[in-house]
Amino acid sequence: MHKFTATLLAAALVAPTVAAPAMAAPDRHTSSHADTSHSGSGHADKGPHQFRKGEKFDQSRATHYQAVDYRKYRNVKAPPRGYHYVRSGNDLLLVGITSGIVAAVTSGMFR
Repeated sequence: MHKFTATLLAAALVAPTVAAPAMAAPDRHTSSHADTSHSGSGHADKGPHQFRKGEKFDQSRATHYQAVDYRKYRNVKAPPRGYHYVRSGNDLLLVGITSGIVAAVTSGMFR
C-alpha cells in the first residue's frame, strides 16, 4: 500500500510538467497564425499598441504613424545622432534609426 501511494504521488507531480508544454502549443500556434494572417493595413484587433522604452519599434503596429520634425515643436530637442522622432498614436517616440529600438517615449504629445 505504501508503494502504491508513493507511485500515485510521483505520477501526480510529473503529470502537470509533461502536460504543460502540450497545452501551451495551441496558443503559440494560434497567435503566430494571427500574426501571419495580418494584412498590414494598420488594423489592429487588440487596439492601439503603446510602445515602451527599450522595445523594438514596428511601424505596422503604430497608430497614426508619421515621421516628426522636431523643429515644429517648442519643447522637443534635436534628436541625438543616429535617432529620429516618430509619432505613434498620441505619443512621440525617439527611435534608433538602425536598431529600431525605442529610446524615449513622450506620452500625450499629440492631442
